[in-house]
Amino acid sequence: MGDNPASERDYDREYRLGKKRGELKKIAARVKARRAMVREYGKEFLAGKDIDHVTPLRDGGKNTRANCRVSSERANRNWRKGKKGYD
Repeated sequence: MGDNPASERDYDREYRLGKKRGELKKIAARVKARRAMVREYGKEFLAGKDIDHVTPLRDGGKNTRANCRVSSERANRNWRKGKKGYD
């Protein structure tokens, strides 16, 4: 491990880039859902609200209109509090 620190840095960099690409795909899906809802409801209606996926993207949910709903920021972001494994 200590023989070639350059290869360790390359590995770390590749890992971070791969992780970042995965996260960027999820962010892009969320932005796409929000834009579709803005077209449907209008920007003023969605101010202070979140677009919630009924079946989360991480659980295989799609970014379709049938899987998206409008919810308050508090309801969408605080639902995990008090559940086991939530930080």
